[in-house]
Amino acid sequence: MDLQINEHFEVRFAQTYPEFTKRLVGTYDSLSFQEVKVCMFIKMSFSNRQIQDELNLSKSSLANLRSSIRKKMDLNRGQSLTNSILCF
Repeated sequence: MDLQINEHFEVRFAQTYPEFTKRLVGTYDSLSFQEVKVCMFIKMSFSNRQIQDELNLSKSSLANLRSSIRKKMDLNRGQSLTNSILCF
């Protein structure tokens, strides 16, 4: 993602969900910057393909990030990462 698009996304996100990132990092402080970005895209209802394109990730890299986020959020197999983030 180029810097200008990245900044535009972050500004738009902060305007739409002003407390989300602060609460997310406050609750799950072990999340990496990249994992937080993935959570932000999920919160904005981006598809996996859109997230891959925006962050220039392969399908397997995104799957690994999502798996890492799930572990850090202590979600079990039956819990949806997407639903957990949307409801957060």
